Amino acid sequence: MINKNIKILGACLATLALFPTSDLLAQETDTLSMDVTFVGEREMVVKDAIKLQSWPEPRRLDGGKKNFSYKLLSKRMNVVPSWTKVEPVRLKVDAPLARLYRGYARAGYGVYNTPFLDISLTDLRSREGTWGVAASHFATDVPNKLVDERFKDSELSLWSSKFLGKEKVDLSAHLGNNSIVYYGSPLADSLAPDTTLGIRTNYTSYGASLGLKSHHRDSLYINHEADFNWIQLIDGNGTVENNFNGRFEFKKFSNGDKIAVKGNYSIDRLTLGAVNPNSTRIDAAIVGLEPSITTYKGPLTAKLGAGLWIDADSQSRLGDGNSFYFYPQAELSIRLLRDIFVPYLSIDGGLAQNRLQTTLEQNPFYHAELDNELRTTSRKRDVNLGMRGTLTDALSFNMFVSTVSFDDYMYFINDIELNEGSRFTTFNDTLNVKSFGGDVNLSLSEKLDLRCNATVFKYDHKQQAEAWNLPGYTASLDIKYTFLERFTLKSTTTVVGERMGVSNVAPLDEGSFTMLEDGRYSVKLPGYLDLNLNFEYRYSQRTAIWISTSNLTGSNYRHWTGYRVQGTQALLGASYAF
Repeated sequence: MINKNIKILGACLATLALFPTSDLLAQETDTLSMDVTFVGEREMVVKDAIKLQSWPEPRRLDGGKKNFSYKLLSKRMNVVPSWTKVEPVRLKVDAPLARLYRGYARAGYGVYNTPFLDISLTDLRSREGTWGVAASHFATDVPNKLVDERFKDSELSLWSSKFLGKEKVDLSAHLGNNSIVYYGSPLADSLAPDTTLGIRTNYTSYGASLGLKSHHRDSLYINHEADFNWIQLIDGNGTVENNFNGRFEFKKFSNGDKIAVKGNYSIDRLTLGAVNPNSTRIDAAIVGLEPSITTYKGPLTAKLGAGLWIDADSQSRLGDGNSFYFYPQAELSIRLLRDIFVPYLSIDGGLAQNRLQTTLEQNPFYHAELDNELRTTSRKRDVNLGMRGTLTDALSFNMFVSTVSFDDYMYFINDIELNEGSRFTTFNDTLNVKSFGGDVNLSLSEKLDLRCNATVFKYDHKQQAEAWNLPGYTASLDIKYTFLERFTLKSTTTVVGERMGVSNVAPLDEGSFTMLEDGRYSVKLPGYLDLNLNFEYRYSQRTAIWISTSNLTGSNYRHWTGYRVQGTQALLGASYAF
């Protein structure tokens, strides 16, 4: 009976074991089935089964590097500073500028009985006002020993400058004398004119000028610049020329663009042989107005404008010329690679007045009394295409090709007057010039600078047999070298190609000329090489001794038909700053 009850109780316990008594036992899915026989008295106790929930895992022993952090505790310390006196030190940021002196004097003497003097004096420079005076004198014998005359050139000038508010006012006056000797002969370079006749002309010039220039920094203001000049030129034969010329410019920036208006004028009256009752008077005038606008777009710069000119030279043109001229103007450039390369294109034009003074600057042997016609030259379709730039701080360049056309280009021709020395008169014709060339500037060091340039020309001379007195090419080389801190050497080498001159007189050497169909003669002017050298020893900042030489090759080349230049010229002199 007891065994039967135990079996029943075991079955009940087995049945109860199938139902979870807690959430933890509810996760188990296994069962318990027992068949037990007890002998004797036993007390049965029912308890929950104890089971491990996971297998044991080995403990990880970490032997890596530990990271530690520290926190600094602030602590106040009493610091007593100690002062050390430092002596003043001069910092050399840039090289010092050359000292300015109030004046200087240069004097020298050379072969061919050649004295030279140059003096300049100014007051202490100040914005309140400044003034100055300068004088110069140069003379030399003519290359032909058969002529007992001398070239002389002397000038005295005075100037003053002062600021009146934002306006700068410049005043100047000058007085000069220039003596020209007609020693040339178109027959042969070795011949000279008759020395018993007057073969020299003295030109005296004097005049005054007024300059105005504003200095407004605010772009809302219109800045201006203007010059007004008066010059009178007199020769020893009673010829008088009065000329009034000047220029003006107004400019203003608007939205980053530059708007400008330029103007030029020249009014001239030439009286030939004023002491004679049959004197000839020539009145001429030109006026030009050039408005333009320039815009800047990053590296691109563009300018567009026009030239409006009026030629009132009615007497010299004899009424057969146009009086109004229009010249388109444009400029375009772009900076590439921080100004290493700057390609550019320009179109320009304008009028140039050929008056007595400017004609003498081109050819000092021009004789006004033999010529009563000085036409205005029109320069049109002046186109330049090129590339300029700065490769390094020491190397810069400019390469170009250009073409330009001239109406009434002024040529010179030997006149038939021989006894009083070879004289030149003028005539005009159209001319077109094409050229290409360039220049290079090279600074190898602070002591050595080089500059060379060369240009090749091609002419379309229209009605003329040749482009008279114009070379096929030109080239030059300039060198400046400083050594031992006190010695400076400068040299200039010039090369000019062959030219052809025109004359009314046939030279004696038959192989040197060609007779033209109109009865004139084409004379060959060979090319030449001219080497000039200047050496200076600077004893101190104020004092220097120098020697200057010209035409070291000693070639007797000719600028103009019949006129040989001097041989090797040398001058020895000194300079002093005070």
